[in-house]
Amino acid sequence: MKINKISALWVSLLFICSSMVFTSCDNDDLNTDQYGNSITLNSYGPVPVLRGGVLTFMGSNLDQITEVDLPGADPITNINIVTSGKHSEINIEVPKEKCDTGIVILKTAKGGEIRTLTPITYTENITFDEFYVDQEGNLEGSVGDIITINGDYLNNIHAVIFADGVSVPDSLFTTHTRYKIEATIPVEAKTGRIQLSDENSEGANYLYSDATLTVKLPTATELTPETVKAGSTITVNGTDLNQIATISLEGATVDTMDIVRAENGNSLSFTLPAEATDGEVTLNTYSGVKIVAGSITTVVPSNLSASPSPVKNGSTLTIKGVDLDLVSSITYPNSGEGTIATQSESEITSEVPETAQAGEITLTLANGKTVTVSYTLIEPTVTSISPSTVMAGNQILLRGTDLDLVSAITFPTNQTVNATDFTGHVASAISVVVPAAANGNGLTLVLKNGTSVEISGLTIESSTNPTLSNSPSGNPGAEVVLEGSNYNNVESVYFGSTKVTTFVSRSSTSMTVIIPSDMESGTFDVIMNTTDGNSYTVGTITVVPSEIDLTQGNCVGQSDQSTAMNFPLTLTWDDSGRFRVQRNSPIDLTSYTWTAGVSKLKIYKDAATTGQAQINDGNWSSFTTLSDWSGGVEVLEMELTQDMIDWITGAKTDGWSNTAFIIQGDGMTVQKITLVP
Repeated sequence: MKINKISALWVSLLFICSSMVFTSCDNDDLNTDQYGNSITLNSYGPVPVLRGGVLTFMGSNLDQITEVDLPGADPITNINIVTSGKHSEINIEVPKEKCDTGIVILKTAKGGEIRTLTPITYTENITFDEFYVDQEGNLEGSVGDIITINGDYLNNIHAVIFADGVSVPDSLFTTHTRYKIEATIPVEAKTGRIQLSDENSEGANYLYSDATLTVKLPTATELTPETVKAGSTITVNGTDLNQIATISLEGATVDTMDIVRAENGNSLSFTLPAEATDGEVTLNTYSGVKIVAGSITTVVPSNLSASPSPVKNGSTLTIKGVDLDLVSSITYPNSGEGTIATQSESEITSEVPETAQAGEITLTLANGKTVTVSYTLIEPTVTSISPSTVMAGNQILLRGTDLDLVSAITFPTNQTVNATDFTGHVASAISVVVPAAANGNGLTLVLKNGTSVEISGLTIESSTNPTLSNSPSGNPGAEVVLEGSNYNNVESVYFGSTKVTTFVSRSSTSMTVIIPSDMESGTFDVIMNTTDGNSYTVGTITVVPSEIDLTQGNCVGQSDQSTAMNFPLTLTWDDSGRFRVQRNSPIDLTSYTWTAGVSKLKIYKDAATTGQAQINDGNWSSFTTLSDWSGGVEVLEMELTQDMIDWITGAKTDGWSNTAFIIQGDGMTVQKITLVP
């Protein structure tokens, strides 16, 4: 039902009005508790009210009122509920005739009544006789047409209100006299009855029209073109199209400022946004009405071809066709989005990524539509292998074309050599050492894009040379296992220049030996001498010291990090007795293998001294504090945490120094500090 609104000031005045008193003649469902659950009336007005105007009642639960009786008038049951509940508001339209001054009665569904002690009075001077558009009797018009309103005392009217509260103030009236108002129908207007308002600040009076104004809606008779390219112009023909505020498309919206409208309202045009895709074109009026003007199909690139064919990874590919300027991105199989180098309406160029595979290239438009174009790729060829028969462990030379596309070679028995380990690699040739464990015929070229090419013409004979397949490491004097092949012919083993003298066990594929106790730490070649007098360097071994003495140069001053600290040293909380442990000078701690919960930090101290040593990271966050308050302890130790290891290896840093630890404390005298890998 129609809701009539009243000004905030009028509401305030109604609530404070002291001249209105209300009574109830039926206590069954009425009382004076305005915050309870019963029906009460707090105020009503305006008084006097216009005949034909709106009379408002405020109180509690007034949505339960079913009838309002004005003196001399027929019972009014057409009640407009503005708000319901404890703070409710209702209004009625006052008859233009047959109503007298007197007490107003509100009736409930249960037969209860509320009577006002203050009588209602009326204002007689303003009348609303008729309205029409262009000529008398015509109640239909378009946006922009002139509506004429006839009556009396219309000079007291200051707004014409169309359906849904669309108001035209008197400043926009083209004619405003006692007997006539002329105004332009606004673009937001809808079909409905018209209201006149005196805009009284103490409570506006309203007059409704008897008749309904019909506002002609726009019509769309033609949309062209229906198949359209992004950036092109679409035209819609019809009537009253000057009411159109915005245009909705699938994937895009055309704003008001981007619509070109004909003055007579018979056409409009707009540019199709790049994001718009196939679907309906909807015209949205200023009044909120939606009108479907038709459907469009958006253009996609066509007549596509790719050249050269085949093309080499890393080379430039040219795609030709029609409407290629619509393309926003290019995607290659197995490689994701590529890069568009140049682009026009008829041509796109792009470098084929190294990882791209053959198949279909996808071209994507801004509106999400896609098209594809097929292409093929060049594969490397091998024209010769020298020698064609080789013993495993020896070098071969492959000659051919486009061999720079190769990322690895896999030999029989699944032995793979990566391109970084080739002894030579250019587009026309590859030299590579056949893995000692390889045995069989042929090889496989693994390409950078993940595909592979099978190559025949190579025979690999089993090697009798010793090999090393693992990466051994250990402490001097400890056991270490060497794994590989052909150990049955090995006569002696050297780690660098140091001969291994103790063998714990050996087989054709494994040897357990003792690392010579006098070896220094570092990485050394593993050299195996065979019974036939040949010598083979088969790999490397890493010798890890049992304990790394940090006091041999890695401990530097807190304030002067270019100076090594001297030990023995009594720890303090100031720079005279605290220091930093550097991770890579002169001993490179990052080259060792550290294991959380296994590797250790040891502090050797004078047993006679007591105190504590706080170990912090490079940002002064404490790892832990080691202490001896009773004396008698010569070594304090702890297992390394992963956080400590991250600072040792440089995974975590303070951003400006090589600090692994900062050590400070008091009391105890430190002889040396060591790390055990």
